Amino acid sequence: MRSRYSTQMRNRDRSGSILLLAALLTLFVVIPVLIAGGQMALYQVDRVRAQTVVEGAGLVAANDLSRIVINDPHFGYVSLSNYPPIGKGTCAPDGEPLPVLGINTLVGTIRQNTLIAHELNNNTMATLADIDKAKMDATIERLNTTLKDALANKSGGQWSDIQGNRVEPLKDVTAFLKANLPANIRLESVTITPGWLSNGGDSAVNVPQPTRLAQLKEGTVRAGKYQAFTDIPAVGRTFTFAGVGSSSSLVSAAKFQKADGKHINSIVKIECTFSVQNLGPSFGPLGFGSGSKLTTVACCQPFAMPDIGPAGALTLRFTQGTVAGLQTWSDFLAGGFHDNQVSTYDAVGGDYPLDPTAHMQQNKNAAPSTTSQQFAEHLYYWLRNGHTKPRIDSVLAMINDPFRSGPAQIYAYEFAGDGTISRRIIARDPFPVGVTSEAQAQTIADTSIQGGLTPIIIFRDDVKNLGTESGGQHAGQPLPGYPLNWCELPEYGGDEQCAAKLNKGHLGTRLTLVDPSGQALPEEAINDPNFSLFQNFDGKTLFHQPRRSFYSGGLALDIEIGGTGDPAPVTQVPQTPAPLPAILDIPSKRWIFANRKI
Repeated sequence: MRSRYSTQMRNRDRSGSILLLAALLTLFVVIPVLIAGGQMALYQVDRVRAQTVVEGAGLVAANDLSRIVINDPHFGYVSLSNYPPIGKGTCAPDGEPLPVLGINTLVGTIRQNTLIAHELNNNTMATLADIDKAKMDATIERLNTTLKDALANKSGGQWSDIQGNRVEPLKDVTAFLKANLPANIRLESVTITPGWLSNGGDSAVNVPQPTRLAQLKEGTVRAGKYQAFTDIPAVGRTFTFAGVGSSSSLVSAAKFQKADGKHINSIVKIECTFSVQNLGPSFGPLGFGSGSKLTTVACCQPFAMPDIGPAGALTLRFTQGTVAGLQTWSDFLAGGFHDNQVSTYDAVGGDYPLDPTAHMQQNKNAAPSTTSQQFAEHLYYWLRNGHTKPRIDSVLAMINDPFRSGPAQIYAYEFAGDGTISRRIIARDPFPVGVTSEAQAQTIADTSIQGGLTPIIIFRDDVKNLGTESGGQHAGQPLPGYPLNWCELPEYGGDEQCAAKLNKGHLGTRLTLVDPSGQALPEEAINDPNFSLFQNFDGKTLFHQPRRSFYSGGLALDIEIGGTGDPAPVTQVPQTPAPLPAILDIPSKRWIFANRKI
């Protein structure tokens, strides 16, 4: 009996010990683990919620970077994104808004023109491309510095968008975080830094066509566009593009690299530290719970809008018909001229000769050049005005396309939407004849060619000098034609469908003129802030009025070739610089140039 009783007691003691141990384990292990698991779950939920908000804040910062515009002394208004000429904060001295050039469009333009100069084996164009590349490198450095200062909210900085509104990325990000964070998560610190991606990225700029002439190596193209943050050389020159997309987007934080001087640092990295307040006991040793810290990181790529709107036209005028020995652009560039004198003048004090205070001043600092070099130089500036629009093979075709034999002719060259170059003979000239924009160049070449002909060739280049600092009252933008809808009118060789193929007119720009005839309007009406020259395609009022040349492209370059016919009598020649009657040939103008006071 005693033995059985003792056994029962031992069994009871063992059971009690097990129950006590189980209770202790439950109290001190299981319950804390369950609580900790609950806290961990809450912590992970908070982390995910905070990460989502930080990613949204990164997109805010990326959008702000694309909005920032700098006024570059070499190329005018520049940004990470292209913008059409609609901003009241980007106006030229003439009062009309200017387009903003996306940095990748600028890089693509200079790279493409480097390729064209190489294909043409033209040293003048190659030199101009190199000069522009050096200026471009300075522009990139200036843009990088601006973006870095804006993200750091550097004291005294002034950053604005195309409408002149202040852009403050750090302020906008902080406000977004505070407005969207859960109540139990408090922002402790936020840091935003620019950089680039080690695995490349999107550039939103199409590679030149055809690709066989584009000098592209494997791994430098993504979906027909340049790969960003990758050296894509052309003719031995280095070119690197920024990472941008059609909209701002998240990118891999693991691929982020700190800003350096070798890339356009367009990628945004945002790092945030938060304090988290949760209900229940704190489990600090486990790294979470009430009052714990949380750090999140996100990287974003900014957006870039496409380069839209028409470029300026090139007009080539034979005042006495085509010239034997000058049958193609190839003849212009070949160097078969025997020059008597090549002089370059700058328009000072306004558009010459339209503005009363305007006059021509000889540029004595201009390097000596030949007539062929002048053709190459101004062709380069016209192509630059077209950005990345022209196909390389279309440029080469233009150079070799023979002129039609005949009397006085006006050729108009324009860039089509598919990259080809349109050449047509227009019966009427919609552009102000003989006008050179303020601060732009006019060159007069008195030369001779094989066969004894001695033509005078006048180059009027309105897009050579760009920007508000050096481009004059129009900042290097093409002069608008009159009427403004000339590209759609049969008397100027156009119609709506033809204009649409050139990204012009009613169908090409999705705009309508308030005055359907498109006639020039009184200056007081144009300068009235309540006046609307254009409306939306559907007839609704536009919030921002574009530059007048946006509708039809305007005139970028005019080349006039004459002096091959019988000159008008000297008695018919005006004694002061003024637009000459159409009946006067350039030999008469030679007399004026020799006798006028510049």
